[in-house]
Amino acid sequence: MVDSRVASFSRAVTRKGNGLETPNYGSSCKVKLKVFCQNGTVLQNCEKEVVIGEGDSEVSETLDKCLECMHVEDICVVSYPNSENLDQELGVASKRDLKCELELLSFSKAKEVWELLQRKKFPWPYIIKPKGQTVSSTKSPLSIWHPEGCGKWVCAARRYSQAVKQLILIGDEVPVEHKEDQDQLRASCLLNLSACQGKLGQYEFVAENCTKVLAMLPTNIKALYRRGQAFVVLNEFEKARTDLEKASALDPSNKAVQDQLRILKQKERQHNERLSRALGAMFGRKV
Repeated sequence: MVDSRVASFSRAVTRKGNGLETPNYGSSCKVKLKVFCQNGTVLQNCEKEVVIGEGDSEVSETLDKCLECMHVEDICVVSYPNSENLDQELGVASKRDLKCELELLSFSKAKEVWELLQRKKFPWPYIIKPKGQTVSSTKSPLSIWHPEGCGKWVCAARRYSQAVKQLILIGDEVPVEHKEDQDQLRASCLLNLSACQGKLGQYEFVAENCTKVLAMLPTNIKALYRRGQAFVVLNEFEKARTDLEKASALDPSNKAVQDQLRILKQKERQHNERLSRALGAMFGRKV
């Protein structure tokens, strides 16, 4: 079976360690990191402390996934065909394909949700969500407009997703007086998660998460707008119109909603023109 946490990148285990425990999200890990070229030239060799989930780059995301399935004294090698991100993250200067050897020396495991519940502590979602906000609101050209900057959005999406999971697991354990706050926070996390997914082109997930928000808050304009926007991209025109017209009725002066309605009309017109041409060609007549 392929571990889903490492299926998205190239990883080779070169030495098996010991123990049964592996780090989880939030664990503090002491690691030995060696970066080298294909010819064996070592560019960096150091020990460092890493907290899983606190990195804000594509490289950090990859190393986090790797650490989450490692045991103490495991050594694995991760390949980076595009070394530009590694150059920026680790401060090594090379335009060649690079590899990163990672050894897990020790780690301090973070508290699981059920452990926090036993102690009646509910801090994680309130901590994770602002971290995601910090990442997703970064305004640098690399993180938003450059295609290689999607790692910022991936990291932010992961943090919002973790926050949502925490809130789901806490569930009925939240005191009655904080229930409304919990629902508002979950909706906020889902909306920010959908914003990240939109930046990553994952429009099916955008629609899915906005639907969850609307199940809690049926008149949430941001959820209606984002789901409508996703449906436009997915060519689900009727669904898009329903959401966007409802959002427009709730807030007639919302420019983003009005702009999206215009985009919807334009896409519908283009779709109908293509369909008309296709039918004309099928039946041998000019359109």
